[in-house]
Amino acid sequence: MNNNHLRATLLQLQQRGLVDTDAIDKSGQTTLVDNNFQEHTPWFIQVLFGLSGVVASLFFIGFLTLLLEGTGVLDSAIMMGIIGLLLNASGFCLFKYERRRDNVFLNSLALMTSVAGQSYVIYALSESGIATPFSVWIFLLLQSALTLIVPSFMYRLLNSVVAFGCVVYLLNYYDLPEISLGLLALVAVVSHLQRYTLLQHVPPKWRAFSFELIKAVGYASALMLLCISVYFIAAEYGHGFESDGDAVYHYYVAQALLTLASLYAAYLILKRYQIKFLSATGVIVGCTVAVLGIVSIYVSGLLATCVLVVIAMANSQRTLLAIGIFALVCYVFWYYYQLDTSLLVKSISMLVVGIALLLMRWLLIKQYFAENTTHPATDSQEHLS
Repeated sequence: MNNNHLRATLLQLQQRGLVDTDAIDKSGQTTLVDNNFQEHTPWFIQVLFGLSGVVASLFFIGFLTLLLEGTGVLDSAIMMGIIGLLLNASGFCLFKYERRRDNVFLNSLALMTSVAGQSYVIYALSESGIATPFSVWIFLLLQSALTLIVPSFMYRLLNSVVAFGCVVYLLNYYDLPEISLGLLALVAVVSHLQRYTLLQHVPPKWRAFSFELIKAVGYASALMLLCISVYFIAAEYGHGFESDGDAVYHYYVAQALLTLASLYAAYLILKRYQIKFLSATGVIVGCTVAVLGIVSIYVSGLLATCVLVVIAMANSQRTLLAIGIFALVCYVFWYYYQLDTSLLVKSISMLVVGIALLLMRWLLIKQYFAENTTHPATDSQEHLS
Protein backbone atom coordinates (compact mmCIF):
# COMPACT_ATOMS: atom_id res chain seq x y z
CA MET A 1 0.00 0.00 0.00
CA ASN A 2 1.49 3.35 -1.08
CA ASN A 3 1.30 6.63 0.77
CA ASN A 4 -1.73 7.93 -1.18
CA HIS A 5 -3.82 4.88 -0.37
CA LEU A 6 -2.75 5.05 3.27
CA ARG A 7 -3.65 8.74 3.44
CA ALA A 8 -7.10 8.06 1.93
CA THR A 9 -7.70 5.28 4.45
CA LEU A 10 -6.64 7.53 7.33
CA LEU A 11 -8.99 10.25 6.10
CA GLN A 12 -11.90 7.80 6.12
CA LEU A 13 -11.01 6.60 9.62
CA GLN A 14 -10.65 10.20 10.77
CA GLN A 15 -14.14 11.02 9.52
CA ARG A 16 -15.49 8.11 11.55
CA GLY A 17 -13.64 9.29 14.65
CA LEU A 18 -11.28 6.33 14.82
CA VAL A 19 -8.02 8.18 14.10
CA ASP A 20 -6.70 11.32 15.73
CA THR A 21 -6.45 14.44 13.59
CA ASP A 22 -2.71 14.60 14.29
CA ALA A 23 -2.20 11.45 12.19
CA ILE A 24 -2.33 13.62 9.05
CA ASP A 25 -0.36 16.86 9.07
CA LYS A 26 -1.06 20.06 7.12
CA SER A 27 1.28 19.17 4.30
CA GLY A 28 -0.73 16.04 3.50
CA GLN A 29 1.93 13.58 4.70
CA THR A 30 1.07 10.87 7.18
CA THR A 31 2.94 11.11 10.44
CA LEU A 32 1.80 7.60 11.25
CA VAL A 33 4.09 6.19 8.58
CA ASP A 34 7.07 8.09 9.92
CA ASN A 35 6.41 6.90 13.47
CA ASN A 36 6.41 3.29 12.35
CA PHE A 37 10.05 3.61 11.27
CA GLN A 38 11.16 4.91 14.65
CA GLU A 39 12.98 2.56 16.95
CA HIS A 40 10.59 0.88 19.36
CA THR A 41 11.48 1.35 23.01
CA PRO A 42 11.33 -1.89 25.06
CA TRP A 43 8.49 -2.09 27.55
CA PHE A 44 10.75 -2.41 30.59
CA ILE A 45 12.51 0.82 29.62
CA GLN A 46 9.14 2.53 29.40
CA VAL A 47 8.22 1.18 32.83
CA LEU A 48 11.48 2.54 34.28
CA PHE A 49 10.81 5.93 32.68
CA GLY A 50 7.30 5.91 34.11
CA LEU A 51 8.52 5.00 37.60
CA SER A 52 11.21 7.66 37.42
CA GLY A 53 8.53 10.23 36.57
CA VAL A 54 6.43 9.13 39.54
CA VAL A 55 9.43 9.28 41.92
CA ALA A 56 10.49 12.69 40.59
CA SER A 57 7.01 14.10 41.06
CA LEU A 58 6.79 12.67 44.60
CA PHE A 59 10.11 14.30 45.53
CA PHE A 60 8.96 17.59 44.03
CA ILE A 61 5.58 17.54 45.78
CA GLY A 62 7.19 16.52 49.09
CA PHE A 63 9.75 19.32 48.87
CA LEU A 64 7.00 21.83 47.97
CA THR A 65 4.83 20.69 50.88
CA LEU A 66 7.69 21.01 53.38
CA LEU A 67 8.56 24.44 52.02
CA LEU A 68 4.97 25.67 52.26
CA GLU A 69 4.56 24.20 55.73
CA GLY A 70 7.60 26.13 56.93
CA THR A 71 6.20 29.41 55.58
CA GLY A 72 2.74 28.87 57.08
CA VAL A 73 0.93 28.88 53.72
CA LEU A 74 -0.77 25.56 54.45
CA ASP A 75 -2.79 27.19 57.21
CA SER A 76 -4.87 29.11 54.65
CA ALA A 77 -7.53 27.19 52.71
CA ILE A 78 -7.55 29.82 49.97
CA MET A 79 -3.82 29.52 49.39
CA MET A 80 -4.10 25.74 49.38
CA GLY A 81 -6.78 25.97 46.71
CA ILE A 82 -4.68 28.35 44.61
CA ILE A 83 -1.64 26.05 44.86
CA GLY A 84 -3.80 23.09 43.88
CA LEU A 85 -5.12 24.92 40.82
CA LEU A 86 -1.56 25.93 39.86
CA LEU A 87 -0.42 22.32 40.12
CA ASN A 88 -3.33 21.23 37.94
CA ALA A 89 -2.40 23.91 35.39
CA SER A 90 1.23 22.70 35.45
CA GLY A 91 0.06 19.13 34.89
CA PHE A 92 -2.09 20.27 31.98
CA CYS A 93 0.90 22.02 30.35
CA LEU A 94 3.03 18.91 30.84
CA PHE A 95 0.31 16.76 29.28
CA LYS A 96 0.15 19.05 26.24
CA TYR A 97 3.94 18.98 25.86
CA GLU A 98 4.08 15.20 26.40
CA ARG A 99 1.40 14.70 23.75
CA ARG A 100 3.73 16.26 21.17
CA ARG A 101 6.88 14.51 22.42
CA ASP A 102 5.37 11.13 23.41
CA ASN A 103 7.52 10.91 26.55
CA VAL A 104 6.61 8.36 29.23
CA PHE A 105 8.60 10.24 31.89
CA LEU A 106 6.67 13.46 31.27
CA ASN A 107 3.39 11.55 31.23
CA SER A 108 4.02 10.10 34.69
CA LEU A 109 5.29 13.44 35.98
CA ALA A 110 2.20 15.25 34.69
CA LEU A 111 -0.15 12.61 36.10
CA MET A 112 1.27 12.71 39.61
CA THR A 113 1.49 16.52 39.57
CA SER A 114 -2.18 16.75 38.65
CA VAL A 115 -3.14 14.19 41.31
CA ALA A 116 -1.21 16.21 43.91
CA GLY A 117 -2.99 19.36 42.75
CA GLN A 118 -6.37 17.71 43.20
CA SER A 119 -5.31 16.54 46.67
CA TYR A 120 -4.53 20.16 47.57
CA VAL A 121 -7.94 21.21 46.26
CA ILE A 122 -9.72 18.52 48.28
CA TYR A 123 -7.89 19.59 51.43
CA ALA A 124 -8.73 23.23 50.74
CA LEU A 125 -12.42 22.46 50.28
CA SER A 126 -12.53 20.41 53.46
CA GLU A 127 -10.86 23.21 55.48
CA SER A 128 -12.75 26.10 53.91
CA GLY A 129 -15.91 25.63 55.97
CA ILE A 130 -18.14 25.17 52.91
CA ALA A 131 -21.12 22.89 53.49
CA THR A 132 -20.61 19.29 52.44
CA PRO A 133 -22.93 19.07 49.41
CA PHE A 134 -21.69 22.35 47.94
CA SER A 135 -18.05 21.37 48.31
CA VAL A 136 -18.75 18.05 46.58
CA TRP A 137 -20.58 19.87 43.78
CA ILE A 138 -17.62 22.22 43.31
CA PHE A 139 -15.19 19.31 43.18
CA LEU A 140 -17.48 17.46 40.74
CA LEU A 141 -17.53 20.47 38.41
CA LEU A 142 -13.73 20.72 38.64
CA GLN A 143 -13.33 17.04 37.79
CA SER A 144 -15.70 17.35 34.84
CA ALA A 145 -13.82 20.37 33.47
CA LEU A 146 -10.43 18.66 33.82
CA THR A 147 -11.79 15.52 32.16
CA LEU A 148 -12.81 17.59 29.15
CA ILE A 149 -9.62 19.63 28.69
CA VAL A 150 -6.76 17.35 29.75
CA PRO A 151 -5.52 15.31 26.73
CA SER A 152 -4.68 12.06 28.53
CA PHE A 153 -6.71 8.85 28.58
CA MET A 154 -5.39 7.68 31.96
CA TYR A 155 -6.04 11.06 33.54
CA ARG A 156 -9.54 11.17 32.09
CA LEU A 157 -10.16 7.66 33.37
CA LEU A 158 -9.12 8.55 36.93
CA ASN A 159 -11.04 11.83 36.85
CA SER A 160 -14.15 10.08 35.56
CA VAL A 161 -13.94 7.50 38.35
CA VAL A 162 -13.66 10.29 40.93
CA ALA A 163 -16.53 12.19 39.27
CA PHE A 164 -18.77 9.12 39.37
CA GLY A 165 -17.80 8.67 43.01
CA CYS A 166 -18.98 12.23 43.69
CA VAL A 167 -22.26 11.48 41.89
CA VAL A 168 -22.82 8.36 44.01
CA TYR A 169 -22.05 10.35 47.17
CA LEU A 170 -24.52 13.09 46.19
CA LEU A 171 -27.24 10.56 45.41
CA ASN A 172 -26.65 9.00 48.81
CA TYR A 173 -26.70 12.45 50.45
CA TYR A 174 -30.07 13.29 48.87
CA ASP A 175 -31.49 9.89 49.94
CA LEU A 176 -31.51 8.48 46.41
CA PRO A 177 -28.87 5.73 46.60
CA GLU A 178 -31.05 3.27 44.69
CA ILE A 179 -30.38 5.16 41.46
CA SER A 180 -26.62 4.55 41.60
CA LEU A 181 -26.56 1.02 40.15
CA GLY A 182 -29.00 1.73 37.34
CA LEU A 183 -27.38 5.04 36.44
CA LEU A 184 -23.85 3.63 36.27
CA ALA A 185 -25.05 0.64 34.26
CA LEU A 186 -26.92 2.92 31.85
CA VAL A 187 -23.85 5.12 31.32
CA ALA A 188 -21.69 2.03 30.71
CA VAL A 189 -24.21 0.61 28.23
CA VAL A 190 -24.61 3.84 26.27
CA SER A 191 -20.89 4.68 26.20
CA HIS A 192 -19.91 1.20 25.00
CA LEU A 193 -22.82 0.15 22.76
CA GLN A 194 -23.93 3.56 21.46
CA ARG A 195 -20.45 5.03 21.01
CA TYR A 196 -20.49 5.32 17.24
CA THR A 197 -24.11 6.45 17.19
CA LEU A 198 -23.16 9.34 19.45
CA LEU A 199 -20.13 10.16 17.31
CA GLN A 200 -22.35 10.60 14.25
CA HIS A 201 -23.89 13.67 15.91
CA VAL A 202 -20.45 15.22 16.54
CA PRO A 203 -18.64 17.39 13.96
CA PRO A 204 -15.81 15.49 12.19
CA LYS A 205 -13.04 17.64 13.70
CA TRP A 206 -14.22 16.77 17.24
CA ARG A 207 -14.80 13.04 16.72
CA ALA A 208 -11.34 11.90 17.77
CA PHE A 209 -11.60 13.97 20.96
CA SER A 210 -15.13 12.70 21.63
CA PHE A 211 -14.08 9.10 20.98
CA GLU A 212 -11.33 9.25 23.64
CA LEU A 213 -13.66 10.97 26.10
CA ILE A 214 -16.50 8.47 25.65
CA LYS A 215 -14.03 5.58 25.94
CA ALA A 216 -12.67 6.90 29.25
CA VAL A 217 -16.17 7.52 30.62
CA GLY A 218 -17.23 4.01 29.58
CA TYR A 219 -14.39 2.28 31.41
CA ALA A 220 -14.80 4.56 34.44
CA SER A 221 -18.52 3.80 34.73
CA ALA A 222 -17.80 0.07 34.47
CA LEU A 223 -15.14 0.24 37.21
CA MET A 224 -17.38 2.31 39.49
CA LEU A 225 -20.26 -0.11 38.87
CA LEU A 226 -18.07 -2.98 40.09
CA CYS A 227 -16.92 -0.95 43.10
CA ILE A 228 -20.50 -0.15 44.05
CA SER A 229 -21.40 -3.83 43.71
CA VAL A 230 -18.58 -4.70 46.13
CA TYR A 231 -19.95 -2.14 48.58
CA PHE A 232 -23.41 -3.67 48.32
CA ILE A 233 -21.99 -7.12 49.00
CA ALA A 234 -20.27 -5.87 52.15
CA ALA A 235 -23.39 -3.97 53.20
CA GLU A 236 -25.62 -6.97 52.56
CA TYR A 237 -23.64 -9.31 54.81
CA GLY A 238 -22.86 -6.57 57.30
CA HIS A 239 -26.50 -5.43 57.51
CA GLY A 240 -25.46 -1.93 56.50
CA PHE A 241 -28.39 -1.05 54.22
CA GLU A 242 -30.40 0.51 57.00
CA SER A 243 -29.06 3.86 58.14
CA ASP A 244 -29.33 5.42 61.58
CA GLY A 245 -32.09 7.78 60.43
CA ASP A 246 -35.39 7.15 58.70
CA ALA A 247 -33.81 6.55 55.29
CA VAL A 248 -33.73 2.90 54.23
CA TYR A 249 -31.99 1.52 51.15
CA HIS A 250 -34.58 -0.07 48.87
CA TYR A 251 -32.55 -2.96 47.52
CA TYR A 252 -35.27 -4.32 45.23
CA VAL A 253 -35.76 -0.94 43.56
CA ALA A 254 -32.03 -0.71 42.85
CA GLN A 255 -31.99 -4.21 41.35
CA ALA A 256 -35.05 -3.37 39.24
CA LEU A 257 -33.32 -0.28 37.79
CA LEU A 258 -30.19 -2.35 37.11
CA THR A 259 -32.35 -4.96 35.35
CA LEU A 260 -33.95 -2.28 33.16
CA ALA A 261 -30.52 -1.00 32.13
CA SER A 262 -29.46 -4.58 31.36
CA LEU A 263 -32.57 -5.12 29.24
CA TYR A 264 -31.69 -1.97 27.32
CA ALA A 265 -28.21 -3.39 26.69
CA ALA A 266 -29.76 -6.61 25.41
CA TYR A 267 -32.05 -4.59 23.15
CA LEU A 268 -29.12 -2.69 21.64
CA ILE A 269 -27.11 -5.87 21.02
CA LEU A 270 -30.08 -7.61 19.41
CA LYS A 271 -30.72 -4.54 17.30
CA ARG A 272 -27.11 -4.67 16.08
CA TYR A 273 -27.74 -8.16 14.71
CA GLN A 274 -31.17 -7.14 13.31
CA ILE A 275 -33.09 -9.32 15.76
CA LYS A 276 -36.37 -7.97 17.10
CA PHE A 277 -36.70 -7.84 20.84
CA LEU A 278 -40.22 -9.35 20.66
CA SER A 279 -39.05 -12.32 18.58
CA ALA A 280 -38.42 -15.77 20.04
CA THR A 281 -34.70 -15.09 20.50
CA GLY A 282 -35.41 -11.67 21.99
CA VAL A 283 -37.92 -13.07 24.47
CA ILE A 284 -35.44 -15.76 25.55
CA VAL A 285 -32.71 -13.15 26.04
CA GLY A 286 -35.09 -10.87 27.97
CA CYS A 287 -36.22 -13.71 30.23
CA THR A 288 -32.60 -14.65 30.86
CA VAL A 289 -31.79 -11.10 31.89
CA ALA A 290 -34.84 -11.04 34.16
CA VAL A 291 -33.81 -14.33 35.78
CA LEU A 292 -30.29 -12.98 36.33
CA GLY A 293 -31.82 -9.87 37.87
CA ILE A 294 -33.80 -11.99 40.33
CA VAL A 295 -30.78 -14.16 41.15
CA SER A 296 -28.66 -11.04 41.55
CA ILE A 297 -30.87 -10.05 44.48
CA TYR A 298 -29.31 -12.91 46.42
CA VAL A 299 -25.89 -12.86 44.70
CA SER A 300 -24.93 -9.20 44.63
CA GLY A 301 -22.99 -8.08 41.58
CA LEU A 302 -23.95 -11.06 39.40
CA LEU A 303 -26.07 -9.13 36.90
CA ALA A 304 -23.69 -6.16 36.74
CA THR A 305 -20.68 -8.33 35.93
CA CYS A 306 -22.64 -10.42 33.41
CA VAL A 307 -23.70 -7.24 31.58
CA LEU A 308 -20.09 -6.05 31.42
CA VAL A 309 -18.94 -9.43 30.12
CA VAL A 310 -21.61 -9.45 27.41
CA ILE A 311 -20.76 -5.87 26.39
CA ALA A 312 -17.06 -6.75 26.23
CA MET A 313 -17.74 -9.80 24.06
CA ALA A 314 -20.06 -7.81 21.77
CA ASN A 315 -17.40 -5.10 21.27
CA SER A 316 -14.34 -7.42 21.40
CA GLN A 317 -12.86 -5.50 24.35
CA ARG A 318 -10.35 -7.78 26.03
CA THR A 319 -9.55 -5.45 28.91
CA LEU A 320 -13.18 -5.02 29.91
CA LEU A 321 -13.75 -8.76 29.44
CA ALA A 322 -10.87 -9.62 31.78
CA ILE A 323 -12.13 -7.17 34.40
CA GLY A 324 -15.68 -8.49 34.19
CA ILE A 325 -14.69 -12.17 34.39
CA PHE A 326 -12.37 -11.53 37.34
CA ALA A 327 -15.08 -9.64 39.20
CA LEU A 328 -17.67 -12.31 38.39
CA VAL A 329 -15.46 -15.10 39.75
CA CYS A 330 -14.74 -13.05 42.89
CA TYR A 331 -18.44 -12.36 43.51
CA VAL A 332 -19.42 -16.02 43.03
CA PHE A 333 -16.67 -17.22 45.37
CA TRP A 334 -17.67 -14.61 47.95
CA TYR A 335 -21.28 -15.78 47.83
CA TYR A 336 -20.18 -19.42 47.95
CA TYR A 337 -18.10 -19.00 51.09
CA GLN A 338 -20.73 -16.82 52.80
CA LEU A 339 -23.45 -19.47 52.50
CA ASP A 340 -24.60 -20.64 55.91
CA THR A 341 -24.85 -24.30 54.84
CA SER A 342 -22.74 -27.41 54.99
CA LEU A 343 -19.98 -28.20 52.54
CA LEU A 344 -22.07 -31.04 51.07
CA VAL A 345 -24.94 -28.70 50.18
CA LYS A 346 -22.49 -26.22 48.66
CA SER A 347 -20.89 -28.93 46.54
CA ILE A 348 -24.27 -30.21 45.33
CA SER A 349 -25.36 -26.68 44.43
CA MET A 350 -22.18 -26.07 42.45
CA LEU A 351 -22.65 -29.41 40.69
CA VAL A 352 -26.21 -28.51 39.71
CA VAL A 353 -25.13 -25.12 38.41
CA GLY A 354 -22.31 -26.70 36.39
CA ILE A 355 -24.63 -29.30 34.85
CA ALA A 356 -27.16 -26.59 33.97
CA LEU A 357 -24.48 -24.50 32.27
CA LEU A 358 -23.24 -27.49 30.28
CA LEU A 359 -26.80 -28.26 29.15
CA MET A 360 -27.29 -24.65 28.08
CA ARG A 361 -24.03 -24.77 26.12
CA TRP A 362 -25.07 -28.03 24.44
CA LEU A 363 -28.46 -26.58 23.46
CA LEU A 364 -26.89 -23.42 22.03
CA ILE A 365 -24.35 -25.38 19.99
CA LYS A 366 -27.03 -27.77 18.73
CA GLN A 367 -29.27 -24.87 17.68
CA TYR A 368 -26.35 -23.13 15.97
CA PHE A 369 -25.43 -26.20 13.90
CA ALA A 370 -29.09 -26.80 13.10
CA GLU A 371 -29.42 -23.29 11.66
CA ASN A 372 -26.20 -23.71 9.64
CA THR A 373 -27.37 -27.01 8.12
CA THR A 374 -30.77 -25.59 7.19
CA HIS A 375 -29.27 -22.52 5.46
CA PRO A 376 -25.98 -23.66 3.87
CA ALA A 377 -26.34 -21.52 0.76
CA THR A 378 -26.87 -18.32 2.68
CA ASP A 379 -23.83 -18.97 4.87
CA SER A 380 -21.61 -19.67 1.88
CA GLN A 381 -22.73 -16.45 0.19
CA GLU A 382 -21.99 -14.48 3.37
CA HIS A 383 -18.48 -15.96 3.57
CA LEU A 384 -17.82 -15.17 -0.09
CA SER A 385 -19.02 -11.58 0.37
